[in-house]
Formats: sequence, C-alpha cells, structure tokens
Amino acid sequence: MGILKKIKKHFERNERLKHLQTQDIVNIQLYDASQKTILFASRDFPAHDKESGANRLKELILIYRELGYNCILFAPHIFEDNSYVKFYQQHNVIVFVENSRHKNIYDFLSSFKNIDYVWFNGPLALNLFYKKMKSILPDTRFIYDMVDIHFLRFKRAIELEPNRISLKKNYKHFFRLETVVAPQLDYIIAISDKEKEIMAQYADQHKIITVSNIHYPKIDISERKSFNESKGIIFIGSIHEPNIDAVKFLYEKIMPLVWETKPELEVSIIGNVAEKLDIRQFPKFKFLGFVESIEELFMTSKIMVAPLRFGAGVKGKIGQAFEYFFPVVTTDIGAEGMKLTDQKNVLIANDEKSFADAILELDSNEELWNTLSRNSVDSLRAFSPEEVKEKLKRL
Repeated sequence: MGILKKIKKHFERNERLKHLQTQDIVNIQLYDASQKTILFASRDFPAHDKESGANRLKELILIYRELGYNCILFAPHIFEDNSYVKFYQQHNVIVFVENSRHKNIYDFLSSFKNIDYVWFNGPLALNLFYKKMKSILPDTRFIYDMVDIHFLRFKRAIELEPNRISLKKNYKHFFRLETVVAPQLDYIIAISDKEKEIMAQYADQHKIITVSNIHYPKIDISERKSFNESKGIIFIGSIHEPNIDAVKFLYEKIMPLVWETKPELEVSIIGNVAEKLDIRQFPKFKFLGFVESIEELFMTSKIMVAPLRFGAGVKGKIGQAFEYFFPVVTTDIGAEGMKLTDQKNVLIANDEKSFADAILELDSNEELWNTLSRNSVDSLRAFSPEEVKEKLKRL
C-alpha cells in the first residue's frame, strides 16, 4: 500500500472512530482468564449467509464457544457497526474491531499475549498474519485451516485453460504457501481425508487433522415439497472461478441438451457469481443474486446442479442442499471428499451429455428423486457438529 493510501486510511479510520466512539474491542469484558483462548484470523470478515466457507468458520467458532473457549475473531479494517460483528457479539464472541485503545491487532496481541491458539482461516490469512503474529506470540500454537487445497484448485484450472498466465502464477504462489509455509505450523486442518492424504506428501501427517464442513438437517423431510410439487433447477455459488466456469458450462453445453427435450425447465442462479458474469449472455437463466433466506427456494425447487469442472475441497453448496432434502446432480469434482455414492446420495456426471441425461432422469423419475431426498440424512452424517466437536477436543 502506498504512503498516500496509508495516510488516507488513517484519517478515514479516525473519522469513523470519532463517529462510532469505539473505545475498546467488542465483548472484551467477557474474557475469562481461567479458560483457554483461541484467536481466529481471517483476511475477510466472515459473511456466513453469503459464502459456505464463512458459514463453516461461524460453526467452528460457535463450537469452540460451546467447549468453553474465549473466542476472538479478527479481520482487518472492521468497525463495530458491521452487521456481522453484531451477530458475533450476540453469541459472546470477542471481536477485534477498530478502536481507540489499540492501533491494530499487533498492538493488542503485544499487550494481551494470553492466546493459546491462533487459527488462520485460509491461505490469505496465513500469508498476511502468520509471520508477525508468530514473532509476538512465540509460545502460542498455530493452526492453518486450508479450507481447501488452493494449489490443487489452480492446477485443475490450468488443465482446462493451459495458456492463462494468471492461473500459473496463482498455482506457484499457493503451492509455496501450502507446502513450504503451512508445514511450519503446529496443525494443518484439511477439509477431507482425500486432501489430508495429499498434504501428507508435504507435511508431517500427525500434524494434519480432517475437519470438514458442518451440516445438519434444517427441516424435517415432511416440510419440503414433494416430487410433483417441486419444480425448477437451482445453482448456487460465489464469485470463485470454479462457479463462474460452472455457470458457463451449464448454459452453453448442458442446458441446450436438456431444453431439446424439456424446453420449459427453468434455471435459477443464486449468489454473487453474477457479479463476475455479463448476465446478458445468459438470457434463459434467472439470476437472483444474494438471497437472504434460501429455505423457500431449496424446499420448492426440484434439482440442485453443481457442474463443477475444477476446484478443490468439500463443496458447501451440496451439503446445503442435503440440509433441505434437495436432490443433487454434480460431477466427481463436486462430490469430492464427501463419500457419496452415485444413484444413492447424488447423481454424478462429468460431461455435458451425461449431465443433461441425469437432469432429465431426475426430473422425471419420482422413485429416484425420493431415494436421493430420503438419503440426505445419511449424506450429512459425517458433517454433524457432534463429529466436528469431538475432533476439535483432540487438538
């Protein structure tokens, strides 16, 4: 950041603080010196209703609260009037916000020091904060939560677009972070057993612990619409490259084959993926943007699709669908790390023809649709809060 930008940010910060009168860190009065303390550091403040990774982080923080920890959440340049800060405040989480007492997080840590664990949420947080926090907190244990293996995501993207220089640069950057820097920490959190196996090539396997997404049924199966009452196709996604590619693949390759047989089938796209697309090029898709409550759409739509051709990790969108007994068609990449069986938990198809066929089959086959819907509970069993809580106790 240039000197002029730093000066501008400094004055903007002071003006906001003058207006808000924020004297100290949110909920710092709740700190209990008799309990262990964990600091969660993230590049971006977790917007849990907009992004599955942020929702997972929220669930992890709340589990640590249940275990009796002092939980401190930090992301840079956040003020106390942020609506997500209010959410964590209500859940008795200490939130480092811009305040008059401490000029930055490092100033706070230098004076506080009573941190047992620091949990880095993804490689951007690791890259930004690890080195300095380690120098301030030499006796603290550091945890790197991969969220997913980012270098694997870019490696797969390069296979589809080998001439994109930006992909190669990102691959090299994240490969170094995840295979050279991450193994220096005390623990590495992998999102699936498959990614744990991959990381064991680069780090001590005893440091690597699988902590996947956290999902549980949000409704009773009797509450969702039946096969005959449900209609339409849903895709949900953020602005990550795999989601952008999936929307294009769905529109350009898959749905033309579906519409040859069923031209009336409607496709709705949820999430801010639309911000990275020229939606005029997708006139047959309905772009809904951010939807505050997905419950109604998930309970009334017939099919969730996730035609992901690259990416890594466990896909939150698929777990979300299972929470509402919502049948899914996806690819091997989409189902990765979830221990799902084709025709039992999901339908798996990897090319446009088989994916289109799977959509048509699921749209017309009530028995198959009911099977996938009913089996959602089994699909979620490995992702229960209780499973995750037991793993976190062992850290």
